[in-house]
Amino acid sequence: MGKFFRKLKVQCGNRHWPLSIEADQLRVGVETILESWHDTGCWWEGESEKVFYRICCQDGGVREIFYDLSSREWFLYRIYD
Repeated sequence: MGKFFRKLKVQCGNRHWPLSIEADQLRVGVETILESWHDTGCWWEGESEKVFYRICCQDGGVREIFYDLSSREWFLYRIYD
């Protein structure tokens, strides 16, 4: 399992849930959202609130991505082996 902080392009549907993710010009569809949660991280250090999603993608991979509510950007956080 590896951790990353890579920016993503994300196509969203209802409730702002991810439908597909794109990094390095490779796009993969989201098959299932396994879990979602809000996290404030190190709020005492000024870290912004994020919405995390654990997703199963159409390529069979499981990833964690998050949406930063302050910057309004998506990031890849973790890839599960």
